[in-house]
Amino acid sequence: MKNIIKIFLADTRRISKNVVAVVIVMGLCVIPSLYAWFNIFSNWDPYGPDATSNLRVAVVSLDQGSTVSGVELNVGDSVIEGLKSNNTIGWVFTDTEDEAVKGVNNGDYYAALVVPENFTEDMISFLGGDIQHPQIVYYENEKKNAIAPKITGKAKKAVQEQVNSTFVSTLAEGIMEVSNVLSGREGENGSVFDTVTEKLVELKENLQLYSNLLSSFIGITDSASNIMATSQAVLPNLNDIVNNGKNTINSIQDAALNNSGSAESLLDMVSYSFKIVDGALEDLKNAVQSDLNSIDGQLDANSAIGGIQTALPYIRQLFNNAVSGWTDEGTQLKIDEINSSLDTIEADLNKLSASQTELSDTAEALKNNLVQEIITCQNQIQALKDSFEYSVRPNLRSTMNSVQSSLLDVQSMLGGMDGDFSEVEEVLAEYEGVLKDGTAGLEESRAKTEEVIASLDVVVTSLKEFENDEQYQELVDMLKTDPKQLADFISSPVSLETEQIYPIANYGSAMAPFYTILALWVGALILVAIVHVKVLPEKGITNVKPYQQYFGRYIFFFLVGQVQTLITILGEIFYIKIQCPHPFLYWLAAAVSSLVFTIFIYSLTVAFGNIGEALAVVIMVIQVAGAGGTFPIETLPKVYQYTYKYLPFPYGMNAMRECIGGMHGADYLKYIGVMGIYVVISLVIGLLLAIPFRKMNERIERSKEKSDVMI
Repeated sequence: MKNIIKIFLADTRRISKNVVAVVIVMGLCVIPSLYAWFNIFSNWDPYGPDATSNLRVAVVSLDQGSTVSGVELNVGDSVIEGLKSNNTIGWVFTDTEDEAVKGVNNGDYYAALVVPENFTEDMISFLGGDIQHPQIVYYENEKKNAIAPKITGKAKKAVQEQVNSTFVSTLAEGIMEVSNVLSGREGENGSVFDTVTEKLVELKENLQLYSNLLSSFIGITDSASNIMATSQAVLPNLNDIVNNGKNTINSIQDAALNNSGSAESLLDMVSYSFKIVDGALEDLKNAVQSDLNSIDGQLDANSAIGGIQTALPYIRQLFNNAVSGWTDEGTQLKIDEINSSLDTIEADLNKLSASQTELSDTAEALKNNLVQEIITCQNQIQALKDSFEYSVRPNLRSTMNSVQSSLLDVQSMLGGMDGDFSEVEEVLAEYEGVLKDGTAGLEESRAKTEEVIASLDVVVTSLKEFENDEQYQELVDMLKTDPKQLADFISSPVSLETEQIYPIANYGSAMAPFYTILALWVGALILVAIVHVKVLPEKGITNVKPYQQYFGRYIFFFLVGQVQTLITILGEIFYIKIQCPHPFLYWLAAAVSSLVFTIFIYSLTVAFGNIGEALAVVIMVIQVAGAGGTFPIETLPKVYQYTYKYLPFPYGMNAMRECIGGMHGADYLKYIGVMGIYVVISLVIGLLLAIPFRKMNERIERSKEKSDVMI
């Protein structure tokens, strides 16, 4: 033991007295740390956006776009817009394909993406049944850099995924915009069934009003026919009114044949019926005022009064038919007043008929009273007509015009329903034919209207039953979401949530174990290349055994290796600031690795001389390539997968990775323990295996010296 210490002290004394030797030793301590630091820093975050954004990739879109259902669509432009907000790659947007490809050829760009002219057309080709897969042309320059194409290749894949995701998302969002009507998210009318039901009920109410007006129209024509049939002889002016209105009736019928004029035709007939009633009352008033014995020059008073009495119920019927179907609370009061006046007129007519055998003064008084009642009734009818024209009619017109649009809406929602309820029959040539044929046409229209109303009741009932169905409610609950959100889900249904078990902040920290281990090996290798392992005789040191020489000189190698380790680790933790939650254990793993590397390489050199140094270089090269420091060992050729477990690098790196990523059980101690095996192997090589090779090493050394070239 004393000789071992003496050898070490002698080495220290000789080095300390030589300035050049001190400088060299200092360099040996620092050089490995520089190797580790530069490599770790250069690999700090090479795959992050800040780094990859410097890789220039050209992009050009030649897409001409397409039109779908009147909507302009250009997926190529969408790709360009999406990439402008993507900073993972240094996108360069060129105007032509030639410019992009030329840039790749001459090395200006690492790659180029070209969206062809028919890209959108191919994208939507499935709509026409002839499916064409859209393709983006990708050019890459693999000569410029080995790793760059791998990074830009990921960018290519990202663009492809972006296009696919955008396309699927757009389709899904459009579908969900429609589907959300089902879920009641759009508008204030609730779900689609609420909307359809509401429209159906609205249509039913409008059709019911339509049916009521048709009934009124039928009643009007029937009443007008009866008036003509029963009182034409007594009320000649009534015939004139109707005849003069023949063109009006024909115009109404023409309008009825036109869908857009169906509402006006019915409303015009209501207005016209007021004219007929007013004209009949006017004729009645004139008849009463004239000399009853001279009416028509032929009839006596009793016959004239009898004709008037016969016509009056039909006038009343015409009036009641005209006002049926559209009355409200306000107009009903006026209608009741008119009916009351007609009751009074009828009573006065009966009195007048009974007074024809009495004195003329009595009859004259009754006639005057009757005339006043008729005038009052006419005024009331005019007031009602004005109310209808200026108040009721506009509302009815709006309601009736909405029948057709409401029907079309319901047709669209229910898949189609025959909604033409405006046709009444052909125009009549003659007066009585107009009334009869028109009435028949109206009867048919009313029957169809009532049939549709009954059908609507069935549809509404069915919809309400379906809306209460449990499966439908589940569908509604599923669709109650934002279209954009659900579209994103459909375009990418699986969301990958990363739970980092051993998170490492950056690539540089992840690579620190490899570059540290490699630097320590290089440091040990430089030591044996510069410092002699052979111990020369020293004064005061006698009877030196081979093992004493071995350990005496190795102490220097060990200490320099530990200084190298300390400088390297301190620089990584405090200067480069790698992630390291266990700095002491990190240093300990590096210190043990340095011990293993220095004693292993020292032993090879002691045993085999320069051949040992060469073996150390070969072993280093094998470990750099196949120890799993950069690429996973599973991706390397089989020969490395079989041999890497016998090399010291993996265990040193794994021990240091435990300190960076996080500890797992006793793995750290296991790796440190395995490293101890290499110490034993090194001692066997340096102390035992070296014995039979000593003479051979001496011959090799003498041969090198004789060359006067090699040291």
